[in-house]
Amino acid sequence: VAIKSDASFRKYYRLENNILAMDAAPEKGESVSKFSEIARILHSFNLSAPKIIDVNNKEGFILLEDFGDKIFSTYMNKENKMNLYKKAIDVLIDIKIKSNQNKSSLSKLTTYNFEELYRESILFIEWFIEQKLRMQISNKKREEFYQILQQAFLNIKSQNDTLVLRDYHVDNLILKDHKEPLKQVGLIDFQDALLGSSFYDLASLLEDVRMPLNENEKEELLKYYINMTNENYEMVLREINFFSLQRNLKILGIFNRLSIRDGKARYLEYLPATFNFIKSNLKSSLFFDMKKWIEELQIKELQT
Repeated sequence: VAIKSDASFRKYYRLENNILAMDAAPEKGESVSKFSEIARILHSFNLSAPKIIDVNNKEGFILLEDFGDKIFSTYMNKENKMNLYKKAIDVLIDIKIKSNQNKSSLSKLTTYNFEELYRESILFIEWFIEQKLRMQISNKKREEFYQILQQAFLNIKSQNDTLVLRDYHVDNLILKDHKEPLKQVGLIDFQDALLGSSFYDLASLLEDVRMPLNENEKEELLKYYINMTNENYEMVLREINFFSLQRNLKILGIFNRLSIRDGKARYLEYLPATFNFIKSNLKSSLFFDMKKWIEELQIKELQT
């Protein structure tokens, strides 16, 4: 049975005996070997990644354990919502600790450095500003965008020392039956994982366009994270500001690309939430110059 896929070119099929087939065509840039490699790392961390049953790297085909359909986003209700989010945060805290304890196992991973972040962010210019809004961005303006983003990145002094799953949100977490609390969170869609800041996945969990939290919920979860880790509140907030803004600029580009190039218009329903996150994060002193840069373009959706 084919099951709903995500924004990528991957296709999923539910077979018998709790087995899923993932078809990830290499010619479309997908990689099952990367999926297997990250699954191995997560297994070594004693976390719940699907067991790999069989892999065909050449054809881009993989058979893996089926975690079922208690997906956080659909299983969530008023009563269990905060508890599920806290379980997800506990896993991120554990990944940070295990990453520091197992540095050698992560040494082959690409680092989520500024150039990589910029390559993603430029999708905002290419697919939202130029393709969707039909505005031309000069080389000078592009250069300014690069400098402003780089300066903000340098200001947060990010530690690139943690396994970053990159698509860590409630659509990609599945509740499992397990006596160990950390193993109750089933992890999927992690084939793009890199070595980066531990706050990237926290930002994508707390500021997720598919299911935006209200301010009180976000504050409760932030405080939970701080209490569990003793991190500095202001520092955590700045990192979340940076990664949420960067991520949502990228998302704005990607969702418009999905609509314009790939005919997948359903992602456009998330644009209002994306605009809201960008506007909210632009209020941070970290982004004074970025706010000005965007204001000069007079993009009505991003005007506060």
